[in-house]
Amino acid sequence: MKLENILVPVDFSLCSKNALKVAIDLAKKTGAKIHMINAVFLHAPHPDISGGGLIHTILSDYENQVKESFDELKSELIELKEVPNETEQFIAALVDAIFSATQKHDIDLIVMGTRSEHTKIEHFLGSHTTDVIQAAKVPVLVIPEDTISFHPSKIGLATDFETMNMKNLKIIQLFAQLYGTDIIAFHITEDIKNISMKAQKSMKEIHSYFEGYDLSVRTVESNEVVKGIQQFTISHKLDILVTMPKEHSFIDKLFRSSVTKKIALDLEVPLLTIQQF
Repeated sequence: MKLENILVPVDFSLCSKNALKVAIDLAKKTGAKIHMINAVFLHAPHPDISGGGLIHTILSDYENQVKESFDELKSELIELKEVPNETEQFIAALVDAIFSATQKHDIDLIVMGTRSEHTKIEHFLGSHTTDVIQAAKVPVLVIPEDTISFHPSKIGLATDFETMNMKNLKIIQLFAQLYGTDIIAFHITEDIKNISMKAQKSMKEIHSYFEGYDLSVRTVESNEVVKGIQQFTISHKLDILVTMPKEHSFIDKLFRSSVTKKIALDLEVPLLTIQQF
């Protein structure tokens, strides 16, 4: 896999700057171009209200302010001068802006930051980060706000081995090549004795797929998937946790509790999500 275009949503907060630093490091190692975007959503005025002039003024002020903020960011992060980069502004919801930019620039990876604390509402409804993870058609690397440096030596792939598409794992190979990381593929199950034949077959196939890489496969017994993944991440001192959220129907999304969403909101290490299609 070649990494040619990296998308970084920027709101000029500490967590988005941390994510940008990680993207810069990746760009240096791969020669990729960084596409920084800022998005703001404005409600259109009611048809009976004459708000055209006001909206125009707000948009003009926004464009000027964001341009100044991007200029200040480039002065602050001088490393940006070492990689190809461009900025873009969107009057749209963040997810819509990311979708448009991903299509327009043929994005290979989205790198975004997330705050260290989330409200009860965000835990129930989700956050911008979980919205992007759910909607993204490319891998998303989520960088926690407290991340100081990014030099991963151990990647953990949390998977059920049942629905895993090996072709989607190329991004993991890339990270292993760039950083010389070890890879641990692990499966959380309530009963270690009841692993399906399909899962066992995938466990063998993944060894072949990662031939030449330092890979190990583990099965972990736990009654709760999220807790099992979190405990494994801590006990094995993972530097990157990889999850592979599945695409669900609208009804499924209403009534299913997303493992990846829960993990993303209580994140202590970078999270790489790879959508399964």
